[in-house]
Amino acid sequence: MRHFIIDCDTAEDDIMSLFMLLRNNIDVQGITIVEGNISYEQEINNALWSLEFVGKDIPVYPGSDRPLVKQFRSVPEVHGKGGIGDEVVKPSRLKPQNKKAVDAIVEIADRYAGELEFLAISPLTNLALAYLKDKSVAEKIKKVWIMGGTVWGRGNITPVAEYNIWVDPDSAKIVFNAGFDITMVPWDVIVNYPITDEEWEQIKTMKTKMAQFYVKIYAHYRKYSMEKEKIKGTPHPDLITTSVALNRNVVLKSERQYVDIENCDCLTRGMTVIDYLGIWGKEPNAEIIYEINKKEFYSMLIDLLNWF
Repeated sequence: MRHFIIDCDTAEDDIMSLFMLLRNNIDVQGITIVEGNISYEQEINNALWSLEFVGKDIPVYPGSDRPLVKQFRSVPEVHGKGGIGDEVVKPSRLKPQNKKAVDAIVEIADRYAGELEFLAISPLTNLALAYLKDKSVAEKIKKVWIMGGTVWGRGNITPVAEYNIWVDPDSAKIVFNAGFDITMVPWDVIVNYPITDEEWEQIKTMKTKMAQFYVKIYAHYRKYSMEKEKIKGTPHPDLITTSVALNRNVVLKSERQYVDIENCDCLTRGMTVIDYLGIWGKEPNAEIIYEINKKEFYSMLIDLLNWF
């Protein structure tokens, strides 16, 4: 049994990532919420609402509603103001925990020391705060899976920065230099593996409740991504990261390299600077994914959509 915390700024791809963990019998110990995609309160509502949809009751811990230092902006234009398009949903019975994410992370890391995995498909504020509170979490958390950054400097919030890292580069700098065992799945890699028109139409013909839910919550994001970001389909940054965490066969090519984060308030804020040639002479601090097995990922997605 694998034990996870999933850290979310809960829009459509976060929701399906949670579902993929549950579909694959992962013990999700908690969902921690952090500033990011849409309004903070709606991120909490979406997490609770999505748990109700699949009939699960997992603790949802409110975390940081702002970066450590910098100002940021949410991106409702990308995901819709509700994060699943423009529909704004609320849970009917589930409530968030009173305990804060930082405390929950430290406690769960203690409970599952050497076993806990942390799926960070969001800005890294909660994990940085947990580390600042208790440095031992870097040894206790077995693995940190990060959706974030770029390898070729092709960003989505600025020309060179990916959104999650850009939101809180100070936290990202702390996390990448804290000694965690990190695998990083970059934005400019995953955009090469979108759900194409043909695959989208195939999913639309599926009669399952989950497939219909998927089409509904991704319609806004798909349209935005194709029109504004010139992607040839629906990108799945969080879901691909989750599939990488669950199934090594999704990875075709990866390299261990040293990564640092540009945390200035400048043109390159949030850029992931990768020492490709070992010029700095520092030990690699992350495994970076460079190529994905799209067929393997797509089969995992179809399996998820056949859940019920």
